[in-house]
Amino acid sequence: MRRPLRCLLASALVLAAATPAAAGDLTGLWKGKFSCTVMDDQGKQKLSSRAVTAPDPGVSTLEVSQSEGPGTAPLQMRIDGVLYAGFVVAPGPAQSGVGAILDCTPTNNPGGFGEIRNFRWKVSPDTFKGTLSWRGLLVNDDSVVGSCRGSWKRISREDPGVASCR
Repeated sequence: MRRPLRCLLASALVLAAATPAAAGDLTGLWKGKFSCTVMDDQGKQKLSSRAVTAPDPGVSTLEVSQSEGPGTAPLQMRIDGVLYAGFVVAPGPAQSGVGAILDCTPTNNPGGFGEIRNFRWKVSPDTFKGTLSWRGLLVNDDSVVGSCRGSWKRISREDPGVASCR
């Protein structure tokens, strides 16, 4: 069940990323918070950024690099050390828009999560200021399901150099 869904989602991301889009510059370092509710055969669990211990205890770190340069559609993200690949779409002015990311967990990793997240973003072209919020679903080996949401504010426009995982 998980493999066909991942292939479909990955194909959609590749096709959408190949479509020209006027995308804003999301490159930089972002700080914020997230919360998740996951369920398995043991019951329901709550996870949150409160469990993050480094580099800032209780604070989630989001790093964004746009592989084809600032303001382009393809992007790479690292959220608290977990890699994601995706794209941004700017439906209007390049100061706000939407996008999607897919986790970079190898398909042969039996303990890895399968996650897809959609997000909204807004940036100020003249300063480093920006906001990004997302919602997502996760599945782990057909035995764990969950949903998450989070929000961040950009604190730096420097490219963190997140390497491509696709």
